[in-house]
This record gives sequence, C-alpha cells and structure tokens, in this order.
Amino acid sequence: MGAKPGWGKWGTWEETESYLGKVIGVAEGADAVEQGTIRRWMESKEFDCPIHLDDAAARAAGYKGVTAPDNMIFTYGLPAYWQSGDPHEQPGAEPRQIPIPVIFDVPAPCNLSFASNIDIEYFAPMYLGDRITRTSRLVSIKRKTLRVGDGAFLRQEDTYTNQHDEVVAIVNLDIFRFVAPDDKED
Repeated sequence: MGAKPGWGKWGTWEETESYLGKVIGVAEGADAVEQGTIRRWMESKEFDCPIHLDDAAARAAGYKGVTAPDNMIFTYGLPAYWQSGDPHEQPGAEPRQIPIPVIFDVPAPCNLSFASNIDIEYFAPMYLGDRITRTSRLVSIKRKTLRVGDGAFLRQEDTYTNQHDEVVAIVNLDIFRFVAPDDKED
C-alpha cells in the first residue's frame, strides 16, 4: 500500500459515510472586513467600483455603507494559516494545508486528491466591521472509479455567516479523494 496521506485522515468508506450530513468544521475568519484590505484587493485588479470605496456612493446605491466585493468571502471567512503560539514549520515537513477543504478531516481510504468543482452563491453584502464564520458540512459522497484510481467525489458545503447569523454566501466544493492503481494492495 502506498503512503497514507499527510493531508487527510485515513479510514474506511463506512467511516466516511458516518460523516454525511454532519458539520465537519467551524471557523471564524481571522480578520473583520476592513477598508484597507478592500482597497488593496481592488488596486491589484485596477477595479474601480465606488460602492467598495466610498460610503456615500454605497448608500446612494441602497447599501448601509461600503461593502466588500462578494468574492472576498475567502479573505474574510478563513481562519489564520498560522498564529502566535503555533509550532513553526520544520525543514522538509509536508506543507501546511490551507484551511478551506476541511473535507480532509473526514476519514477515507484515500491517499491522493484533487478539487474538481466549486460553486458559490452570494446572499448578503459584507460591510465594514463584519466578522465572517464558515460552517462546513459533508453533503454528498459519490463513489467512482476514474483513470486516476478508485475513490469518491466528496462535496463540502460551506455556509458563510456574519455576526448577525445572516447567510452571506454558500460555497460547494467537490474534491475527488482516491487511491491510485499503483498504491492498491495486491
């Protein structure tokens, strides 16, 4: 059998199925929505939209004030990758996984993976000072054999809410976790 994954818990398909419909992770974004990160995001894209930069323009457009661009949901909804008190990475260690696909906290008999799809639906604007929290659920498991190996498409549904428990966005992420044919036991 090939090496067990560094990014993902190893387990049986029965264990995987026991997570179906359950919350598999909750995380609060590291930072509140703030004007400086909005400005830097817009500068890098040379994106000129007054509702994201000017309070009067945002109010004139029907908002309560300046809003962050919707696709900054990951900027404000992800926990810190590292924070004071966490151990430092060691030379040669496996790279730290980004904190989006908590689907790797679900055990599965797989040692490889790739993301295959992401769908995002936006519901409410993010205002300056908002704190965004992400709640992740495993919503489907579709066993499949592809050329790359035997595995399953696991769908993680992330619901992003603000401090008022209003749904800001729902993100569905599909990841195919699998074992390559060369890694199967004989």
